[in-house]
Amino acid sequence: MARSNALEAEDLEQLEQNSGSASAIRETPPGADWNPIEEAFLRRRSVRKYKTRQVPAHLIRRMLEIGRFAPSQGNSQAWKFVVVRDKKLIERMEQYCVDEFKKMSPALDYTLYPQGSLRRWFTRLKARLLNRLDHNMLHPVPMTVLTSIAEGRFAVFHKAPTVILLLVDRRGVGCPEIDIGIVGTNIVMAAQSLGLGTCWIGFSKFLNKNKEMAAQFGAEWPYEISEAITVGYPIGDPAQNHISRQTHEIAWWEDGQKEVFY
Repeated sequence: MARSNALEAEDLEQLEQNSGSASAIRETPPGADWNPIEEAFLRRRSVRKYKTRQVPAHLIRRMLEIGRFAPSQGNSQAWKFVVVRDKKLIERMEQYCVDEFKKMSPALDYTLYPQGSLRRWFTRLKARLLNRLDHNMLHPVPMTVLTSIAEGRFAVFHKAPTVILLLVDRRGVGCPEIDIGIVGTNIVMAAQSLGLGTCWIGFSKFLNKNKEMAAQFGAEWPYEISEAITVGYPIGDPAQNHISRQTHEIAWWEDGQKEVFY
């Protein structure tokens, strides 16, 4: 077995040295233009407005195949895909989330109440306390969006013709949620390469609370809905939408020395 692996490694090295091979290593000089893969990442945007035209099924299958080849901790591949293209079912998913958010919004969004009112003060205090209990799921940032959904001013699934549910297997190695992020990125970038638009939908987790719907999607132990990705043909050119990206400090260690870059 070891001899076989060594031969395979030698074969791969020979393949890379072959300048006529598609997998040959290419040197990229400083200041070079972005290559097509890099440019695809830079041009990707979250798309929230889709044409009604359905995405051909074979394109969705291509995206899922790219997702299937994503790396995972221990190669556990702790995921399962569910493709929803039934318009009435997507509408049911949407309505369930809207109904849930109508219950939650008055209790969590303090901006609904007048400045200086006791109700506003109490709701804000409650939201802060809940945020300490679950900082991620009860983060204050999406609370105003939650209210917009409850009031019908914003759609959870953006009226997309296709929704891909990413189910996580809780038995996965390490942190399977990270693997979901990786596999989802593969799917999103495959869609980008095919001229399709996508958007991550974190609110899809609320579908786990609907036992009937969760069972329909196979989201029963050890699986649960982790994220969803909407897919469709975008209206307009998403790359024209300006997005802000923070510049973070980067600590660079090399030859025993630390440098800081931005």
